[in-house]
Amino acid sequence: MITVVTRWEGSPGAIHAVEEGSRAARPQHEAWGAQNPRLLRPAAGSGGLEVAFYTLDFPSMAAWGAFQDQMMASDWFVQLQRDVGAAHPDLRMADTTILYDAIG
Repeated sequence: MITVVTRWEGSPGAIHAVEEGSRAARPQHEAWGAQNPRLLRPAAGSGGLEVAFYTLDFPSMAAWGAFQDQMMASDWFVQLQRDVGAAHPDLRMADTTILYDAIG
């Protein structure tokens, strides 16, 4: 299992927009092969109201790669880049980390 985690940072209002966008993106991401799309918010620890983690699961690296190919070629991704750029500096896609289960 591969889990992809994108960290979003921004004002509380911008993070709320990420929540709305994540709900809207879920069906598209599932259609491209992502499993279990989630937007995780801290209940404790660092970040508070100014951080969110969008996560997607894939059965393999190949499945994640196929997802990436579809996403990068899509009008959806072009619009995401525009929206994130327009929201700066109130919103920032901080990083994306690809994780694998080392004990599974």
